[in-house]
Order: sequence, then structure tokens, then C-alpha cells
Amino acid sequence: MSEQFGNLVKQYPWHVVCVVSLLFILGQGLLIYFAGKNNWTLRVRPIQIFMFVILFICSLYMIITGHNTM
Repeated sequence: MSEQFGNLVKQYPWHVVCVVSLLFILGQGLLIYFAGKNNWTLRVRPIQIFMFVILFICSLYMIITGHNTM
């Protein structure tokens, strides 16, 4: 199983980065939404969220243009 995942990362590195960063952004968005709705206290780290947004945009660009490396 780990060998198959390793081949996936080697074959589609920007796809994996894009999916992971998108999942992080969506997860943080859901946490912020539920925290506001339920009056929870939550520490928001905007720089971390901003970095994942930049990473998502860069990986999406790499997928669209077909570049393998930055």
C-alpha cells in the first residue's frame, strides 16, 4: 500500500498538494463557521490559512500549465 501511495505522489505531486491544501482550507472554514454559530472560542491563524491558499493557487497553476517543478 505504501508503495502505491509513493508512486502516486511521484506521479501526481501537484495533485496531492492541491487536494491536501484544499481540504485544509475547507476544514478551517468549517471550523470558523461552527465556532461562530455555536459561540465557541477559536484561535484563527490567518497567516497559516493564507499560506495554504497560496499553496493551493500555485499547485492549481502547476496542474493547469503542466509544469513539474516550481
